[in-house]
Amino acid sequence: MMNRKTLSFLVFVLVACTRVEPDTNVSLQTALILGTGTCLPLTRAANPDETLVSDYNIFIFNDFGGLEEKAFVRGGTVYRTRLLKEVPYTVLAVANMGYALPIASWEDASSFRCHLAYPDEYSRGMPMAALLRRVRPSARIDVPLERLMARIDLSVDRSGLSPETFVKVVEARIGHCPSSASLFPGSEAQDTFYEGFTKRYGEVENLNRPGGTVSLYVLENCAPGTFVDLEAEYHSGSVHTDPGERVTYRIELERLERNTVYPVVVRLYE
Repeated sequence: MMNRKTLSFLVFVLVACTRVEPDTNVSLQTALILGTGTCLPLTRAANPDETLVSDYNIFIFNDFGGLEEKAFVRGGTVYRTRLLKEVPYTVLAVANMGYALPIASWEDASSFRCHLAYPDEYSRGMPMAALLRRVRPSARIDVPLERLMARIDLSVDRSGLSPETFVKVVEARIGHCPSSASLFPGSEAQDTFYEGFTKRYGEVENLNRPGGTVSLYVLENCAPGTFVDLEAEYHSGSVHTDPGERVTYRIELERLERNTVYPVVVRLYE
C-alpha cells in the first residue's frame, strides 16, 4: 500500500515536525475494493483457482488522462487512498501479474499486453483486470475484476453412434491459443502458443462418462481462429485405430470473450 509522505524541515537547530493533515473539505478517504465475482462450479479440483488474487497493480487517472497515482501491492484486495471530492477519476486495476507494471500514462495502459510464459501459467492466479471510467469518490468503490480468459466447458454426446462403436477421448487441447491479451476488452490474438492449454488421459476421463465435462482455458480472442482438438481411440465393427494411433475431432470456435464460460457439446456421428 502506498502512503502519502509528510515533509519535515531543519532550520538551524529547530525541527519542524508538525504533521500535515489532509484537507477533508476537498478530499475524501476512499477504499477501492477489488472483487472477482462468482464462477460456475468447476469439474475438477485440479483446475486453476478462478478467484485467487495474489497481487495487484492499481492506476488512478484524472479526467484528462494523466496518471495521478499508482501502486503495486502483494496480498489483499483493498487499496486505500484520498481522492478529491466530486472529481471524476478513471481507475484501472490489474491482478496477478507478479510485478509492478511499466505503465506511466494512459497510452502505456492502452498498448500494454499481458503475456503468459506458458498456456497454464496460473500459479499466482489468473490474469485479471478492471476498468472504471469517470467514477466519483465515495467511501467505498467496488472494482469488479474480470478474468482475461474464457473457460470452455466440453462435453461429448455419443447418441449418434451405434452401440458397437467405442470412442475414448484421451486428450483435449486448445489450438491457435493466444499467448497475450490486452488489458481492455476486445483483445485479439497477436501471437500464439504452438500447443495451448491441454488435458490428457485421466484429466479428460470425464469426457468418457455420461454427462461429464472438462474445462479448458484460453486468453480472450475476439477474432476467429481458436479451436479445440479432441484426440480419441476409435473402435467400431469394421474400423479401429491401431495401438498408439488416434483420430482427431476439431471444433472451430468463434469469438471468445474474457470472463465468459462457453459450454461446448461435441456430438459424434458415424
